[in-house]
Amino acid sequence: MTTVYTPGARIDHYEIIRLLGQGGMNRVYLARDIHNQQDVVLKFPNDDLIGNIGVFERYKREAEIGSRLNHPFVQHLLNVGEERQDHYLVIEYVQGKTLRQVLEEHAPNPLPQKEAIRITLQICDALAYCHEHGVYHRDIKPENIMILDDNNVKIIDFGVALLEGARRVTWRGLSGTVGTPDYMSPEQLRGERGAAGSDVYAVGMMLYEMLSGRTPFEGENVFAVMNQHVSQDPPSILKFNPDLSPELATVVMRAIRRDPSKRYTSIDEMAHDLRNLDEVKPVPYQPDKERPGGRYRRAVYLILVIIAICLVIIAFGVLAQLVHGVPR
Repeated sequence: MTTVYTPGARIDHYEIIRLLGQGGMNRVYLARDIHNQQDVVLKFPNDDLIGNIGVFERYKREAEIGSRLNHPFVQHLLNVGEERQDHYLVIEYVQGKTLRQVLEEHAPNPLPQKEAIRITLQICDALAYCHEHGVYHRDIKPENIMILDDNNVKIIDFGVALLEGARRVTWRGLSGTVGTPDYMSPEQLRGERGAAGSDVYAVGMMLYEMLSGRTPFEGENVFAVMNQHVSQDPPSILKFNPDLSPELATVVMRAIRRDPSKRYTSIDEMAHDLRNLDEVKPVPYQPDKERPGGRYRRAVYLILVIIAICLVIIAFGVLAQLVHGVPR
């Protein structure tokens, strides 16, 4: 039976305010640090998972990631290294709206171009910092981007991030494929680890959505969307927003090429072009042709991984909404 703390309970020097939510892997509380009266989030693994080596390793990894990162656009892990009576993480309590909520407020229209670029540049700055410190998020999506009250960005939820040089860790019974299908790179969907190029792809996908009001791939189910990511390049963003400049369209489409070698080599390179659109040479977009028989082979592979991916989404996706103060 999973332990549930009630309001007023004390864990070390943190006083529970309320339960924010509980998923298949974790339970998450709003608490107050009685040393400085700061509101924080406490993230506990569920009791039945405490003995699972995968859970333990991921918590250790998330704590190590937190000890490496200190950037204004990245949600902070707090008090890393302090002795605690239990296994849990202390996370910065972030209040605001998710980018998903902002997109829904504007739907079916896109965001204003300047605002979309501003948001994307802050995301790029944060990810460039993370990459420099050997951390790759691997689950960049609108639900994991907070827009704070001062309009600045905060990237949240490093629960499935990759730490450079660390050995591969998987959850009990799950594959190593992690992420969210609408924003996952083709290489992640093929079961590869995903690193800088996957973060570039995800940021490009979000920029595409911000500027066009939709994602490039749509289907009746998750499998259909995944298959499109793996089997074909996205349609040109100019198909859905012909008013965009050719320079901006070139940046977007380069970021989301199916072939990683045709994408930006770094998030910094993408940010440079966004900041200097007048220097970007427009390139007519030509999707790669699919090899004969390739779609069938990829479809068979995707059938084998879809159950694992869906389980990962269920396990982690809910937590993105629990570690910040999104209005309910």
